[in-house]
Amino acid sequence: MTRPALPLSFAQERMWFVDAAAPGNPTYNVPLFFRSRDRIDVLALSRALGAVVLRHEPLRTVFRLDGGRPAQNVLDPLPIAVETVDLGGVPDAESVAREAALARGRAPFDLAEGPLLRCTVWQAVPGGDAVLLTVHHIAVDGWSLAPLFDDLALAYTAELAGAPATFPELPTTYAEFAVRERSAEAEPELRRATGTRVAELLELPPGLALAGRAPGAASPEGTRPGRQYTRTVPRSVHAHVADLARSLRVTPYVVLGAAVQTVLHRWSGRSDFLLGTMTANRLHPDLEELVGFFVNTVPLRCRVDAAGSFADLCAAARREAFRSLTHQRIPYDRLTAAVTRARGAGQRALVDIGFVYQNTSAPRTAGGRWSAPAVLPTGTAKFDLLLILEETPDGLSVTVEYDTDRYPPETAAAVADGLADVLAHAVKDPTVPLAELPALPGEPAPGALPPLPELPPLAAPGPAAGPAAGAPALTAPQARAAELFAAALSDRAGAGPAAAELAPGADFFALGGHSLLAVTMLAEAKRRHGLTVSPRDFLPDPTVAGLAALLAAAEADAEARAGNPPGTGAAGPDGAPAVAAPVADDESHPASPVQQRFWFLDRLPSLRSAYLIPTVVEYAGPVDRDALRAAVDLVLARHPALRSLFHLDRRKRQVHYTTAGTPAVCGLGDAADWSAARLRGHLSGLCWTPVDLARESPARAEVIGLGAERTLLVLVVHHIIADGWSRDLLLAEIATSYRALRAGDEPELPVPVHPATVAAADPGAGADASGARAAAVLLEHLRGAPNDIALPHDWPRGELQTTDAGLCAVRLDPGVAARLRAVTTDELGCTLFMTAAALLAVALARGSGQRDFLFAFPWAGREAAASTEAVGMFVNTLVLRVDLRDDPTWRELLARVRDSSTVSYRHAQVPLDTLAAELHPDRDLSRPSLTPVYLSAQTGVPAPPPLDGAATGHYRPLDPLYLKYELELVATENADHEVELAASYATDLFAASTVGDLLAEVAAAAGDLAADPASHPLIRRTP
Repeated sequence: MTRPALPLSFAQERMWFVDAAAPGNPTYNVPLFFRSRDRIDVLALSRALGAVVLRHEPLRTVFRLDGGRPAQNVLDPLPIAVETVDLGGVPDAESVAREAALARGRAPFDLAEGPLLRCTVWQAVPGGDAVLLTVHHIAVDGWSLAPLFDDLALAYTAELAGAPATFPELPTTYAEFAVRERSAEAEPELRRATGTRVAELLELPPGLALAGRAPGAASPEGTRPGRQYTRTVPRSVHAHVADLARSLRVTPYVVLGAAVQTVLHRWSGRSDFLLGTMTANRLHPDLEELVGFFVNTVPLRCRVDAAGSFADLCAAARREAFRSLTHQRIPYDRLTAAVTRARGAGQRALVDIGFVYQNTSAPRTAGGRWSAPAVLPTGTAKFDLLLILEETPDGLSVTVEYDTDRYPPETAAAVADGLADVLAHAVKDPTVPLAELPALPGEPAPGALPPLPELPPLAAPGPAAGPAAGAPALTAPQARAAELFAAALSDRAGAGPAAAELAPGADFFALGGHSLLAVTMLAEAKRRHGLTVSPRDFLPDPTVAGLAALLAAAEADAEARAGNPPGTGAAGPDGAPAVAAPVADDESHPASPVQQRFWFLDRLPSLRSAYLIPTVVEYAGPVDRDALRAAVDLVLARHPALRSLFHLDRRKRQVHYTTAGTPAVCGLGDAADWSAARLRGHLSGLCWTPVDLARESPARAEVIGLGAERTLLVLVVHHIIADGWSRDLLLAEIATSYRALRAGDEPELPVPVHPATVAAADPGAGADASGARAAAVLLEHLRGAPNDIALPHDWPRGELQTTDAGLCAVRLDPGVAARLRAVTTDELGCTLFMTAAALLAVALARGSGQRDFLFAFPWAGREAAASTEAVGMFVNTLVLRVDLRDDPTWRELLARVRDSSTVSYRHAQVPLDTLAAELHPDRDLSRPSLTPVYLSAQTGVPAPPPLDGAATGHYRPLDPLYLKYELELVATENADHEVELAASYATDLFAASTVGDLLAEVAAAAGDLAADPASHPLIRRTP
């Protein structure tokens, strides 16, 4: 039973809007990773978590729209499931657990359904079990970690003793705090404080650019790619920070903040700027023991006088900190909206750079059983640059989290190192003028500093957004959008812009709108017109014309889905919005663009086998084969995608599918007495016999005994209904079901997800206006590159592409691999995939005259929150351009590859066929479209989940092997940071020795890059 809906706090509201604008993004995931000295009692941990969730309501709260506004609903407590992974016998189990924790920590949350807390335990790890507790930031903040882990430790210790935990009663609840905060919103005192603060902030330009920042606007919050650079301040320096603070009669926060301001002054050239500081916002003692998200961002005005001393700056920083803290009740989003409205410009963040000082008490560790939790990175950024200073048992940690689209890694490292250097000099003599402090190696020269920004003019009073005299009237769609603008922007007394006053370019945020009003307005569009527009689509163009275009696109899409003639609207006969019917097995669904392409390729006999995904797992140890077969049958019958049947709707000229097919049944065989040749032939037939997509199940499986201690599991799915992620889900569910069935229990598995549900929920899917814009940007980026590669073929192509494959691999020298990682990853911020792309392009260029390449590569395509547990084909094939024209250096080439990768990532929803139609219109069937080369990279050697402690498995190499492209390169970095390059190649085109020579050239290029990243890659240096 849920309680009545309650309002969100301002902090929750901001977090909710970021998630609504970019659903499922991991920016505000909080993955807490710790180790246990003893083996974790999973049942006791599950019960302890249940007790903590019962005590702290935010951990069992969900967030849904109620009357067009987000509201929080506190749910009754439910049992907390703890995922358990047994790593007994797994090599390098510690690295495996940490890599798996990094991946799980980035899995999306569904704020509307919950839960907002999940837990995984990796057992049998040398040195003690590993635990990952992941919480969404909307439920916790940094302060919360101490009470969260204190209560969890207390409850776990009590459960081990066989007694339920008893806690002192909390003086209040988070929901009560949110209600009180909302009731104070209309207080005259808060309004006066907001007005005063806005006037102060209007005195200086917003934002802060440092030397080296990339041009252009930042990505919206929640979509920023990010990395972190961490270092520790020397103990000798850290020990004197507190002494300096006492001598200056300030807090360590002020000393550290002054050092941050000094560094930013040197990197920006500005002496007056805003810095975002995070305040706890727990203004009453009753809030101190609560778990919840209270934090507010407060803009701190920084005035740095280079002629003054560090001690002078600390005094000024102390005064400004006190002044700013008096404004910490003003919600950051409201402050941003008020400043934006006064300036009359589109909404942008007040601050680009943030500063956090973490000095909260360390959590309890269950009597020393647990290590202190570490917050794992999520591969995202919250600001252009965020400096996090944290007091740890090992000293003062400095972490710079940076937006990789805005700053290179060397800037982050130089800023962190510069901060440590400033502190070192300041504690020695705080009376030295700032201008005389020695120069932060890496500090930019004065000529490299960004130009000083101009103060933007204030907006004229009155309805400045109104149409000019003689301007054309709004179109009918724009008038509808203007009415929604006016309704959302009018206050309770009706004051606000009238729809007739709004021009097509009227900006929602410049008119005083903020995130909650935007969500309210879009919810009103759904209520009035039955049209769904996501906040993520609205934010790039928040104008009347922009909303009108989105509403028109949503209406056309809804009409098409409902089968209504164009222009008749999407609502039902009573005017209410149309409601989607539940998914039925016999319901027909349009295939995705990728599925359409796979269905066409399945018509070509020479390619049919290449689009199967066969997996052969060999288990060592005793296996209950009957239980394994039953587990496979259970999993194959669960997932709608595995019952798909495809047909061509000739009238619509489109492939459709239903999920009304018969589930596949797992076979059981005994091959203990078979010869190797017979077994090879049998596996070949199982793995590669084509599927009739119109009549047969697109999945099949068989359990094969090879004696008492060896068992094979063969699982085959067609690529049209599954991808690599799906394969891993199926194997994990089979292992879970096997253990449950062996124990006589019912397997606990998530509710199966229909792929059509995921497609409908994916905000990036569909050919809407944003999709067309994405296609245009991507086509412009790729245009001009050759749509073929001069590969070193030994034999010519035939009229039809063939798919018979061989495999060749090479392992990089460990020293080369280590230097390569230091240069490309640590210094240049490039992933293994980006590095492999550069190396392959260089190797191909050295053997030919080609200097511009297109490579195909996979993209998971699982943006919708529901997709994480769905079996289906969601992968899209993206295209990467690698341009070696103009003879770049290695550093320049890798920067180009990183930028090109970012363009492809950002427009990942564009179907490959859309690109091929424009860039390769004369394609034929002799080779893949756009490029004959496919590239991928992975960290960690893939391994199937163990069935139990007695039976662990490994993937058996496929024999024979088929491929989809002429050359497919996979770069793998294992847990020991060794790098292997494996190439599958078309045996009708290449001799094995030729591919071996190509891989040797790739390895030589890696050696050249590692030896001298400033050299030119087309000149071979490695013998």
